[in-house]
Amino acid sequence: MQTVLADRYVLEHEIARGAVGVVWRGLDQVTGERVAVKILRPELRGETDIFESFRAEAGILRTIEHPGVVRVKDFIVTDTVCAVVLEFLEGLDLREHLRVHGPLSAAEAARRCASAAETLAAIHRFGYRHGDVKPGNLMLTGPDGLKFIDFGIARAAASKTAPSHGTPEYIAPEVASGDSASIGVDNYALGLVLYEALTAHSAYRGGSITEVVDRHLTRIPVKPAVVDADLWRIVEMLLALDPRARGDLDAVADELRRLAPRLSTQPTAPIAPELRERDATATFTHNPVTPHAAEIDRGALGVMLAAESEGAAVDGRTGALYSRDARSRRALLVFGAAAVVVLAGVAVWAVLFFSGLGVTNEGDVADPSGDASTSAPDEDETAAEPTEPDPDESGTPGEETATPQGPDAESDAPGQESDEMSESEGGDDDSTEGGSDDDSPGSDLIGSPMPDN
Repeated sequence: MQTVLADRYVLEHEIARGAVGVVWRGLDQVTGERVAVKILRPELRGETDIFESFRAEAGILRTIEHPGVVRVKDFIVTDTVCAVVLEFLEGLDLREHLRVHGPLSAAEAARRCASAAETLAAIHRFGYRHGDVKPGNLMLTGPDGLKFIDFGIARAAASKTAPSHGTPEYIAPEVASGDSASIGVDNYALGLVLYEALTAHSAYRGGSITEVVDRHLTRIPVKPAVVDADLWRIVEMLLALDPRARGDLDAVADELRRLAPRLSTQPTAPIAPELRERDATATFTHNPVTPHAAEIDRGALGVMLAAESEGAAVDGRTGALYSRDARSRRALLVFGAAAVVVLAGVAVWAVLFFSGLGVTNEGDVADPSGDASTSAPDEDETAAEPTEPDPDESGTPGEETATPQGPDAESDAPGQESDEMSESEGGDDDSTEGGSDDDSPGSDLIGSPMPDN
């Protein structure tokens, strides 16, 4: 026996199931049109927050008039049933399409995500943020379109309160860290949708919810080799850590449409995600006026090592690089200066040495009793007297100059290996989107399989 709601909508068969609602394909007996009927689970009817969220979704969908948003046909509340009647969309959502058919071509991904960006921009102008942008909530429409089909956790755009539930794989870093939410969360999730459309893999899937959430704060996807550089710049902009740096969605849509005609129309094979550490300094610049000496030394060492590998030399005081020719000229100048100093020293020594022959002996000045002209010593006495060493002729031993020899320039310390994720950790499940919806309550889907109770 078939169930009929409001004496109008015949429920034919269940097409999707989530933590909050069950979606049925139905028939409008008045118009003869197919409809999708989303019914709140009976056991949740008494949960005030969930019931009000379900009612709010219908109100938001009634407010937003846009071709990129599923249309609401009716809202039914009785003592036993709470349901929203929506337009029925044939085909697959983006999640299922990627699972079954693999990645979209770059050109198609750009066009469809341009459509999604335009719709999100319109949703924001209506005064809402979606809050749960993901492939499972986007139906493929026509050759270029994507249509939003679930607004279960949508909120007023001005609200700073983060949703209490959603899908961890698409959560924005600021929400993951406990900060207030903004419309920038939708930009971030759209970047992940574009990445997934190009690769058929969720960038952050794998591990526990805590691990997935932490990854958003510390990691960012690596550009696949086959992805166009200009297209990838849009992905990275949308995934910026700072919500203010994620761009204007209308401008994003325009840029995606501009790029689409020159992008490849051939889809690739699925590409496993690879993540790298986020650049922690990317959101701000710190330029100290006077760095610490240790920082200067490390900087100079880095410059010198780089210069050595390029065949250049470095000024140890200024850190300036100069070429081998410049180094040769400098060496000649240093050599010439040293030669001048040596010659000057030799000249001074010669003047002092030869001028010293005409100076009266220090001993004669000390003993005036003897006259050199009348008391000349005979040869025997001269030979017998010991000769005092001449202090001018005795060499003074110089001190040794210690030239400490440092350690080798090359260090043997091995570099640390990174823990960057090179593959999705989701096991054998082919799904491109998160764990079960039971782990992410509120992630109801229309037209997508959902986990059983």
